[in-house]
Amino acid sequence: MSEGPAPGGATVLNGREIARAVRESIAQRVAAIRRRGGAVRLDAILAAPEDSAAALYAQSQGRACAEVGIDYRLHRLDAGATFDDLAGRVLLLNSDESVTGVMAHLPLPEGVDAYRVQRLIAPEKDVEGVNPANIGNIVYGRSSLAPCTAVAAVAMIETAGQDLRGRVCVVVGASNIVGKPIAVLLMRQDATVVSTNKFTPALPSLTRRADVLVSAAGVPGLITADMVKPGAVVVDVGTTRVTDHAGATRTVGDVAFDEVSRVAGWISPVPGGVGPVTVAMLLRNAVDAAERRGVC
Repeated sequence: MSEGPAPGGATVLNGREIARAVRESIAQRVAAIRRRGGAVRLDAILAAPEDSAAALYAQSQGRACAEVGIDYRLHRLDAGATFDDLAGRVLLLNSDESVTGVMAHLPLPEGVDAYRVQRLIAPEKDVEGVNPANIGNIVYGRSSLAPCTAVAAVAMIETAGQDLRGRVCVVVGASNIVGKPIAVLLMRQDATVVSTNKFTPALPSLTRRADVLVSAAGVPGLITADMVKPGAVVVDVGTTRVTDHAGATRTVGDVAFDEVSRVAGWISPVPGGVGPVTVAMLLRNAVDAAERRGVC
């Protein structure tokens, strides 16, 4: 789904429209589960101040769940919660049969290692796909709950109608729950994948070869028009808050949108691109987790 050409000519991949279609499908699946006497329940842990970005996101997540019929329970812990506090809550939710999905909102309190907390989430309830077992299953091609942002990025590419078999895909950024999983998901579709990062020597010479270019480096304006192959699919996963000379803040991506849209064939914006689709994929994972556990 797209919202028509960008000012430069590229077709804009409309994440909000893609997410809407995914949510409609999710709502139908949840309704079917409820008709059979089951339920989808997502429990989220939040250890942050009331006015934090994480708290605001948790509120919007609750609204998104309500729209599709998912029972959302937010567990608020003190902003100074310890690892033991978080671990105890995760293990409690793991053992609760009425809970079908578990996640922990980031960032966690200072001094708490997110990896240690995420690895405790039962793989079958890990709706964010961040447990090492689920990430590992992506490599083996096993059915698993994959990291939401990675799945969202691939969904954006598929929306552009691309057959990825043999196509050159360059991924800029190699984080454990975004860049690396995106690369593996593309490999599973028989794409020829090149994994790079912001430190890769001669990066432009690699990105210019890409039929599909995905940037998840978190570096504003990293990808410029001279780095893009004409007609390529460009998916921007980067999100960075920046402050302009007037003191106003806004969210920007890795891609210099205005100039790249004059070269690319398809391009995703920031905001309004991968972000909304990521939320939708979280909800889809929640339904997948419920169905796989046979709660319906």
